[in-house]
Amino acid sequence: MNSVTPETSDEAINKFFDIKLDRVYPSIDEFKKALKSGNRLRFYMGVDTTAPRLHIGHIIPFLKMAQLQKMGHEIIFLMGDFTAMIGDPTDKGSVRVKLSKEEVTKNSQEFLEQVKEIIDFDSNQNPAKVMYNSQWDSKLNFEAILDIASNFTVQQLIERDMFQKRLNDNKPIYLHEFLYPLVQGYDSVAMKVDGEFGGSDQTFNMLAGRQLVKQYLNKEKFVITTKLLLSSDGVNKMSKSVGNCIFIKDTPEEKYGKVMAIPDSLIMHYNEILANFSSEELTGISQRIKTSPMEEKKNLAFMVVEMFNGKESAKKAQQNFENTVQNKLTPEDIVEIPRNTLNITEPISIKELLYILKLVDSKSDAKRLIGEKAVEIDGKLILESNEILDIKTISLIRCGKRNWRKLI
Repeated sequence: MNSVTPETSDEAINKFFDIKLDRVYPSIDEFKKALKSGNRLRFYMGVDTTAPRLHIGHIIPFLKMAQLQKMGHEIIFLMGDFTAMIGDPTDKGSVRVKLSKEEVTKNSQEFLEQVKEIIDFDSNQNPAKVMYNSQWDSKLNFEAILDIASNFTVQQLIERDMFQKRLNDNKPIYLHEFLYPLVQGYDSVAMKVDGEFGGSDQTFNMLAGRQLVKQYLNKEKFVITTKLLLSSDGVNKMSKSVGNCIFIKDTPEEKYGKVMAIPDSLIMHYNEILANFSSEELTGISQRIKTSPMEEKKNLAFMVVEMFNGKESAKKAQQNFENTVQNKLTPEDIVEIPRNTLNITEPISIKELLYILKLVDSKSDAKRLIGEKAVEIDGKLILESNEILDIKTISLIRCGKRNWRKLI
């Protein structure tokens, strides 16, 4: 493994510093100098596996790490199996429920399954590593924790936005939440890393690690933050709380359709953040959006599906979109459900039926979609969520533009 020689050409290094990056600490110049040195550097990204269902906004740091892996540097994915049991307070208005060890282990496995299309864990020459911070964090005694804590002030911690918001809202802040950035910061010391990746919303925690690396190892640690992918509202970062997340585990058809649902104003943003286009290629896309936004959005949707599911799946997803959405045809691979398996003997409301058929996650979701005029039964638009249906008389159910069921 140590025989891997890193790529130090100006072309490779300059290509790394693209529009996906948000900030580099202490500076881009210092980081470029380290990459040009010829030393094989060790980078990591810590994953607090409390939410194993990742969306495409989560992958931006992975894309940058994949570039460094191809350049010959060491890449570590750190599973926060210990810190997940504390719960990261970042961007949280209330205390997070702590997870059991079993839940964390299961989430870690699901996480790796979702990112393996981007990061190479099976390379013969330079495979990415997986580590778990319980290896060292669970061995920290009280003396060691006090020593780590002595490097930070209460003022440093209390100034965080989410804590200020809780104080203003008269909500509790628990002491173990203060310890989270300290414990996460110690991961950098334990692994003796040269750099850490994360979204810009993780800057505070990563800088805590930088402070500890200076104190304990007397060396530089680079902190590289990446930009956040915007949700369909064009303002907030993509998150489950905002909605319209494009999940890695979505079907190819769902991914394609969700990308097609973003406003034209975000086509360029998604191309910049999700792809590895050159500045010349991005200029060309920008020009084409002005005259053919639909085609450029379809190219983007194809790219997103291909990234996770391959070219053939992307072709099928595009064909499905053109048939069902543009040409309003019933999909060929529609899910068929025998009526007698539903265990419904009486008339049922449309919102309950959508939930039973797993077309929505909740009855409130059903009500919202009906209000958006996105539900049809046998070609008839449904306008009332409490409308009663006779299960024996209906066949085709469409929920949104992409989700269909056929009762047989």
